[in-house]
Amino acid sequence: MREIEILENVFLTDLYCVYLSDIEAVVVSDLHLGYEEEMNLHGLFLPKIQRDHVTSIMDRIIERYDPQKIIINGDFKQEFSKNLPSEWTDVIYFIERYDDRDLVFIRGNHDNYLATILSRKNLGMLDFYEDSRYFIYHGDRDMGIKKITILGHEHPSLVLRDRVGGMYKLPAFAFNFKRNVIITPAMSFFSSGTDLSQSLLSEEHFTPSLKGMKPSSFRIFAITDEFGLVDFGYLDDLHSSGEQQIRDR
Repeated sequence: MREIEILENVFLTDLYCVYLSDIEAVVVSDLHLGYEEEMNLHGLFLPKIQRDHVTSIMDRIIERYDPQKIIINGDFKQEFSKNLPSEWTDVIYFIERYDDRDLVFIRGNHDNYLATILSRKNLGMLDFYEDSRYFIYHGDRDMGIKKITILGHEHPSLVLRDRVGGMYKLPAFAFNFKRNVIITPAMSFFSSGTDLSQSLLSEEHFTPSLKGMKPSSFRIFAITDEFGLVDFGYLDDLHSSGEQQIRDR
């Protein structure tokens, strides 16, 4: 499926975004532009594909939904301690490519120096976005849960294992249906993701506002190459005897 409506006007999509049709907005998180250059500084040389990967998905989002507002929910760039040359280039490129939209930047833990780059385009950065229905923040700090809360930061993924040791890792949304909390997958090509069966069930997650939430309340929607967005059901149902097995659906 291309999308699944989990609440009225709230769609999870196979394009890594949440589409909020009532406010003509999409929410994405964890783009991590500039990742390759930071890895190069540590001796790991990667092909420069992150920007093209991100803009390819974003172009498809705009073609499909034509959102008036693009909300980037944290970790737009990679390097914590400074702005790398490739981050300057990639951030400015992104802004200019989508300057016909209302771009909303929410601070993530990787975005310490992003404001300097944004100021060149007379843009600012928010700690959170809130309106009458939605409360959106990155998730590295506990700002509470209210309304429909949308978080990033966790890089959620679904890990499926078969009986002979094969493993499949899929980027995923996690939706807490009791608290109306959505955790979005990382859009970054290089982010393999956090195994939800470990992080949420063991409370070893990175997002402090999730502490104490029952894993049984989370429903998992994974992004697959062949079938698009797939509803895998509740996390408790997927986790059995410490092992998840691929099931016929």
